[in-house]
Amino acid sequence: MKLYIIYDKFRRYWRQFRMLSIRDGWKKMAYMKKHKIFAEIGEDCYYQSNILPAEPFLVHLHNNVVISAGVRLITHSALNTVFNHEEYTDQYLCRYGKIEIGNNVYIGADVILNFGVTIGDNCIVAAGAIVTKDVPSGSVVAGVPAKVIGNYEESKQKLLAFSKPYLDMGLREPCTVEEMVKYNRK
Repeated sequence: MKLYIIYDKFRRYWRQFRMLSIRDGWKKMAYMKKHKIFAEIGEDCYYQSNILPAEPFLVHLHNNVVISAGVRLITHSALNTVFNHEEYTDQYLCRYGKIEIGNNVYIGADVILNFGVTIGDNCIVAAGAIVTKDVPSGSVVAGVPAKVIGNYEESKQKLLAFSKPYLDMGLREPCTVEEMVKYNRK
């Protein structure tokens, strides 16, 4: 048993090192998929965060999920530790839950997703949001705690309108912000 604990600790450190050493979000997700780090990883997923959840086996990603830098997937609570130490007991156990992210979902930078949360299909979670409850399909959520502020289709149309002048000048994906700035000066 002790050997397994040492192996598990080494494995966690190695995975964390790999998350830091792979800069490209597509390559990072390919590594995670190959090594079955999450319970489920669909097609066309992107993971820019360097932070892995404590229990990655509780995370389910469907198709076309983009997770930005600094996102934290919280798979359990440590509140039991406070109560156990307060009462000098071991009667309080850790609460945990899976995180499920549907198809066509964008998770902005520095978002926190709490355990037990499901994000429906076609959703956008704005940067800095803290998601404590399920997000209905087709929603855009923001804030602390996250609340619905719009819908997916409206956001899609706004981005297409923003993109149109660049497309008219011949710029196409994949492109960089630097290229867009240069086109904007023309």
